[in-house]
This record gives sequence, C-alpha cells and structure tokens, in this order.
Amino acid sequence: MATSSAVKNAGAGPVAAAAIKNICSMINRSLDIRSILPATLDELQSALRLDAGIALLKTTPEAAHKCVARGFGKESTAILAQANLEQAPFLAPGGLGSHNVMKWPVSPLAEALIQEGFRFFALYPVRSCDGVIGNIGLACRKPRILSRAQEEFIGTVAEMVGIAVVNARLLDQSNKFSEDLIALQELNKIISQSFNLEDIIRRIVIEGKRLAKTSQCHLFLLDDQRQGIVGSASTQAGNLDIRSVNLRLSDASTAITALVERRVIAIEDIPGAEPAGSEFMQALGWRAAVFAPLLTKEQAIGVLVCSDDSRQRRFTEEEILRAETLAHQAAIALENARLFQAVSRSQKEWETTFDAMQDCVSVHDTTGKVIRANVALARRLKTIPQKVIGRYCSELYNPAESDSAPCRHMHPLKSETLLVEEVTLPLMGGVFQISVSPWYDKNNRLVGSIHVAKDISNEKLLQQQLIQSEKLSAIGELISGIAHELNNPLTGVMGYSQLLQLRNDLDDRAKENLLKINNLALRCQRIVQNLLSFARKQKPERTLSDINEILEKTVELRSYEFQVNNIDIHRELDRNLPKTIADAHQLQQVFLNVLTNAEQAMLEANGQGNLSIRTRHDLQKRRVIVEIADDGPGIPENYLTRIFDPFFTTKEVGKGTGLGLSLSYGIIKEHDGNIYARSRPGHGSTFIIELPIIKALQDEGDRKPELSPQALQFENLVRGKHILVVDDEKYILDFFVEVFGSLPARVDTACDGRAATQKMLNTEYDLVISDFKMPQMSGRDLFNWILGNRPHLSRRIIFVTGDTVSVETRLFFEQNKNRYLAKPFKIEEVKEVIQETLQAASSKP
Repeated sequence: MATSSAVKNAGAGPVAAAAIKNICSMINRSLDIRSILPATLDELQSALRLDAGIALLKTTPEAAHKCVARGFGKESTAILAQANLEQAPFLAPGGLGSHNVMKWPVSPLAEALIQEGFRFFALYPVRSCDGVIGNIGLACRKPRILSRAQEEFIGTVAEMVGIAVVNARLLDQSNKFSEDLIALQELNKIISQSFNLEDIIRRIVIEGKRLAKTSQCHLFLLDDQRQGIVGSASTQAGNLDIRSVNLRLSDASTAITALVERRVIAIEDIPGAEPAGSEFMQALGWRAAVFAPLLTKEQAIGVLVCSDDSRQRRFTEEEILRAETLAHQAAIALENARLFQAVSRSQKEWETTFDAMQDCVSVHDTTGKVIRANVALARRLKTIPQKVIGRYCSELYNPAESDSAPCRHMHPLKSETLLVEEVTLPLMGGVFQISVSPWYDKNNRLVGSIHVAKDISNEKLLQQQLIQSEKLSAIGELISGIAHELNNPLTGVMGYSQLLQLRNDLDDRAKENLLKINNLALRCQRIVQNLLSFARKQKPERTLSDINEILEKTVELRSYEFQVNNIDIHRELDRNLPKTIADAHQLQQVFLNVLTNAEQAMLEANGQGNLSIRTRHDLQKRRVIVEIADDGPGIPENYLTRIFDPFFTTKEVGKGTGLGLSLSYGIIKEHDGNIYARSRPGHGSTFIIELPIIKALQDEGDRKPELSPQALQFENLVRGKHILVVDDEKYILDFFVEVFGSLPARVDTACDGRAATQKMLNTEYDLVISDFKMPQMSGRDLFNWILGNRPHLSRRIIFVTGDTVSVETRLFFEQNKNRYLAKPFKIEEVKEVIQETLQAASSKP
C-alpha cells in the first residue's frame, strides 16, 4: 500500500517501515476505529518524533466526527474538535497543511497552540470513496519542515486509515444485513414450525426489540368487538399488564393513526406528540417510538411499536425500514397462524383458509401422494386443485436433478424432524423455500405430511442484483483503464493522419486513404467515449440537455447489437425540439433500458424487428415527448399496470431482475415527468416518456469568455509566442512540434514534469501544454510548482489527459478552471483550446 520511498525515506526508515507494518497488522486484526485511531497517532508521533497528534473522522455519512487526540492540551483539543478543518486557513493547496504556528493570523486555535508551546502544525486529509471524511493533524513544539518522503509516509498512513474506515463501514453494513436476514429467517421458521398464535406473538416482540435496537417492543392487535386495538405482547416489564391496554379507533393516538392510514410513523418526542392526558402513554413511559402497522392483503390487523423509554431518539431510515419489514413478516406470521387455527374449527373454514394462503400448500399421505392442494399451488401448476390430487410429491417439489422417489421427504419425517430447504422448481417457475411438517392423527400417529412452498425468487434476485452491482463496478474500472490506454495511441493516429492530409505532395489516392484512417480513428474515439460515459461514476447533475442528442448517443451504444441482430432503427426526430433541464446520464439509462427491453422482446418473438424512435413537443403543455415503439409480441393488458413495479418481470428466472423499468420510472418521476406504455398483444409495444420543458438562466459568472469579434487569426495569436509542451510519450511531443512547425511560434519540449521545471527556471514561456499523468512528476505536481514559482502561468497551462473518468481528475479541472484536451483530439480542437486560453489570459489584468 505504501510507496517504497515513503517507507525508506520517511525520516526514520526502519521506524517508518515498522510503523506501516504495525498499522497494517492492527487493521488486519480488527476494524475497530476506536482502537485504530489512537494507535495510528502513536505510531506517527513515534516514527516522526512529534509531540502531539489529533484525528477527526466521520466514520459514517450520518455520524458525528470522532475525535482522538494525543499530546494536545484541553483548550486546543476542544478548539480542534469543533473546527471545520476542511476550510481551515492553514490547509495548504494540494491537501497537505504545514505551517509555522508563530506566523498564523491571530485566532483562538493559534493562541491555544502557542500557549501550549507548539511551533509546528500540519494537517492531512483522510479520504474514502465518498471524498474527504476527516483529517489527521500533527504538531511539534519545535519548528519542523517535513520532507516530501515524510509527507508521503503520512499520506500513506492517512490512506490506510481511510481504507480501514471504508472496510469498517462495509463490515458494519454486512453485519447489519446478516442480522436482518437471521431475524427474518427466524420469523420464517415460526411460520413453518409453529402455528401457535401465542408463541408467534411472543417471538415477534422479542425479535422486534432486537432488530429495531430499541428499549422495548409491543404488539397491539385489532379487536373488532372492542372497535379498537388491544395490547397482546410486550417486552416491557413492570406493573402494567399490556393486555389491559385498549385504544379505540376514535382515539387521537399515533398508534391508531398508523393503523388507519396504513403507514409507518416515527415520533421523536412522544410526550409532545400524544394528548396530554394519555394514561396509556404515561403508564408505558415512552419517549420515542416507531409505529408500524401490520398489513395483510385485505386489511390492517394491528400495530407493532418499537419504543425507547430512556431518551428522545431520532430514528434512521434503516431503523424505520427494519420495523416496517418486521411488521410485514409479523403480519404474515399472524395471518398464517390465524388461518391454521381456523382449520380446527370446521372443515369448511379449513378449506376456505387453506385456499386463501398465498404460499403453495399441499397435504400428502405417507406414500407421498397429494390428498389436498390449495389454489396457489394449482395456479402455479396452471391447473385446478382437483387435478393436483393423486399426484406424488416428487412430481411437484423435486428439482430437475433429483431422484424420482414418490416423496424424498418421508425419511426425515419418520424421525419426526422438521425439514426446510431451498430449491429451484422448473415446473412451478421459481426458487422456493419448502418446509415439510409431519402430520399426525388424534392418536399421535404419523399419517402424512404438510408441504408449504414459499416463493423466494424476488429475495434471491435482490441478492443477485447486489452481486451484479459489484461486478459492474469492477467492470467499469477495467473499462476506464483500457480506454485510457487506447486514447494515447489514438491521439497519434488521428493527429498524424490530419497532418499528412495537409501536405501538398500526396496524390488523391493517398489523401483518400489518410481520410479513411482518420475516419476510422474517429470511430474508435466515439467507441472509447461511449465506454467511458458508462464507466464514469456520475453524480446527478441537471443541465440544459438536447433530448435528440441523448437518444442518438444511446442508439449508438447499441448500434452494433442492433445491426447483428437485424433490428432496423427508424428515426422521426423533431429538429425543433426544445432543450430542457435534465440529467443526461440518467435519461440515457432510461432510454437504454427501454431500447434493450424492446430488442430482447423482438428477438425472442421474431428473431428480428423494427424499432421506431420519435420525438415531438407540446408547447401548450410544455412537454417534450419521446415515443419508442417495437413490433414485438406486445405486453398483456393485465401486465401494463405492473411493469413499473419493483422486481416484476415476465422473463425467465436469471434473465431479468425486474428492476430496470422500476428505476426508470423513479428517474422520470424525479424529473417531474411521466412514463407509461401502450400495447396490444401481437402488435408490439410503445413506451411514452414525457418530460417538462424547463429553461435555465445561465449564471453570468459561469459563462466562458466569448471570443472578441475582432479576434486575430490563430496564426497571429500565436505569433512570437514561446510554448512548452510536456509529455512522456515522444510521439505526442513530435505531433505538437509538427502542428506548430508551420506556425510563427517557438516550441520547446520536455519528457516529464521535472525537465519542464528546469526549462521554466531558465526560459520565459507564454503557454504550457502538459500531460496530466506522467512518471517522476505528474501534471498536478507541475501545476502546484507553477503556482509557487511561475504563478502568471497558472492560467496559461493546458492539460492533456486520457483519464476523464477519475473523480479526482475531473474535480481538479473543475476547481482550478484550467482547460484541457481529452485524448484523442483533432488539430482543430488543439487550436481552439489554445486560442481560448491565450485570449482569456490576455483579457485578465
């Protein structure tokens, strides 16, 4: 992780190496940030012989800063702990802060440090994938100047701390996710193993308290006779009998509101929110609580309350979701228990209850033959319950590769063992959790078994989606690296082919071949740009966007697939389509999803197809309208209202997650738009996307400087200018020399940043063109050197880069407002950027 120079030259080579090793070992053993931070500060102070250190970290986006200090007094520690270190005046450009405290402006922090005897203070950022998450500050009572190697050593340690924080977050999320799964599995076991209502109620509040991480958990169930909800179970000890609590539906209570409105309500201050005379709340002593209604398909049957009685508490979205999920599972458990209790009352009620269950249920005799099946199972088998009777267990619940015994579950049943398994059942179309329970007669003799098959395909698909998301992230990183490597040679191919075309001693055939080379290079450029646009981690950013252009770029992404799959594209684009404020990358995601779905539908139905893309606008309604139509099999009418639901898919298991259209729906709604589909089975489908026409006033401060109407020609603009070109690729340097060879300008070249600084120390330049990524000294380091030694050139430097994907690279360009050339580029682009840079620099005093 650390560079060799950071370890070898950190000011105490073996000591620094040992510090790195100790920190690595500590992080490998434990991801407890509370122990990592003080130990890391101790290692830094020891290795660099410093007197004090402080670490301020935000371990999660929602958490407050953690502060660990070593060697500082109480006053300076308190000031540092409260300071906004990201904006501190002693934070030097480039992210490393190192100053003589005696030279600071007067401030409480400066006074505190000086009073405590400190003369040196340096600040280093701790970064993660989310940006700066904290800082490490180091201080010494003697004046100090840290070497570059020492700063690299500290930066390496800060990077290790940032990685440890990220890993700790991931571990914490994984643990929470595992806890949630375990709790849900426990409830599922309750559904499978027990139909005793009292047992289920007791387990619900126990699991609710654990899962929601609250002081107590209470369950209130609807009582139709009392016209309200009554207490059924609670983890709260004391004199109050929860079963004596009765809330009428007419009462002004948060619990009743959650029940009636069928929504989760989180209250931070119960005494302030509930009626002043609420004996119910006063007796329970609640301060904060989450009220989650228990919802079944038909009605709300109760309220689950997760409460804290010791303090006011702000519940996070994750905690609220846990309570809601638990309430949902509790509702299922309670409903199933009630249904099975009804079985014992009468045969008719038993049959009604049996068929009302959403899970697939069948009853078997000791040979494995079905003697009763519910409607859900029959529907899965595309038949009626009567035709399922007489079939064997192996015909229904065996995976394809299993044996054909009448019932492979009978052997464990004979040993009175409950069997729960997860299998893929092709016949029923999905992944199921099958629980098999023994069935006894009144004499406690085994007479058969009860099979309950619960469809867990959506849960499995969600897990696959999470795994796929990680894979896509890794693929994105791979793509960006490959694209960066391709951009360098493409720059040479495009540039030299253009230069050769300018020669007068070539015949027409040679020029024609050069034009072909250049066009093919441009095609490669577009392919690379398309790859980068999807590899780039885009933050939502709405700008004035051309919908036609976004559609064209999206179609271009799939152009090869459309061609080889015999999909003909028909465009009818409104050339007067108004531009609108939108996030182009999010809209491209929506268009790509709709186009891909249409392509798959047409290929499965016909092996080819016609895809029509039309845009138009309605000025009265101020809407831009996009229509994407295919000639595939169409969408059944009963599916049209469900296609935008999460996890709804008509594709085979493993071929679709059911998330694409749901995400698209959310994106369009965020844009205040609308998306819907029209279809007739056998006549294709049309997806309509409507977006509002929104115009934005451009901020005057953000406008690019306009070229003066009296601007000189490019040749006159560069006349007499002395230009320095810096790049580690010789053919790039030669290309720029060729470009400027016919112009009245002088050009010097340097193979890296260090060579460039030597030239700038001895020569005055009017313009610097530098590669951003170079060995020895990068373009970023060269820019920082220019700021300190040749500040007048800071606005006269143009960067050349093949990395427009990296968040750090793009952030650097945005912050410093320097122009750049993205590889590969054309000669015209080079001249345009040079002209803009020189004119902008000359227009400023």
